[in-house]
Parts: sequence; C-alpha cells; structure tokens
Amino acid sequence: MKILTYILTILIVSAGLMSTQVKADEPDLRHFMFIGEPNAKAWQMMVKDPTDRKQAVGAAFKALGGDIVSYYWGLGDGKNYITVTIPNDNELIQAIYLMRMPSGLLNSYQVIELMPSDQMSDALKRSAELLSNDTTVKK
Repeated sequence: MKILTYILTILIVSAGLMSTQVKADEPDLRHFMFIGEPNAKAWQMMVKDPTDRKQAVGAAFKALGGDIVSYYWGLGDGKNYITVTIPNDNELIQAIYLMRMPSGLLNSYQVIELMPSDQMSDALKRSAELLSNDTTVKK
C-alpha cells in the first residue's frame, strides 16, 4: 500500500493551476504549474483509495525544499492542476518532470514555469524596445 501511495503522490505532482507572485524572501525558488491527465489505471487506483492527495504531495515537495501553492482538479476535464515552488536547481526541476515519464499513469503531462505579473510588464517593455530596433518588422 505504501508503494501505491507513493505512486499516487508522484502522479498528483504532475499538475498545477493559478499563478503566484515571487516573494521577496524567496529569491531561490521558481514557480511551476503541473498539469496531468490521469489514465484509466490511475483513476482505478485513486477510486480504490479516494483520499485528498494534497498533503502527501505537499510533504514530497517540502522534502525537496519546495512547497505546494495550490492544488486543483478541473471540473469536467479529468486533469489535475498544481502550482508549486521548487528550488532554483535545473537538474532537480528536470528530475521531477522526468520521474512522471515511466509511471504509465498519465495520458498527458505538462510542466510550465510561471512568471509573476510585474515581470511580464518588464518583459513587454523590453519587447517594445527590441521591436523598435528590429529592421525586419514593418513599422
């Protein structure tokens, strides 16, 4: 049963929803949204053990130095959405992503790094500057 719980914990770590602002006291954390679509095998496992997985998944992320910001299931789409903070360690981030691949429990899986709104404003300003210097775009 522990293996089943572990597998389900990992399954749930496959998704995320809702962006979040980076706090000033968390400069070494990055924010990600995990979106997972469980397959029939995963649904069978979850129906047999219908518990709220957020705590178990949260414990797994805490052990990695991160945290769960939000955890949702999409109504009518069968997907789970989880936003997390993860330490700024590309190898760790990629390892978390890759651990989902061999499980065989997902129809689809996506990980998106999130950007705070204030950083997007700055990116838009930089884009305007770049566009003004781009000779390949008609003005």
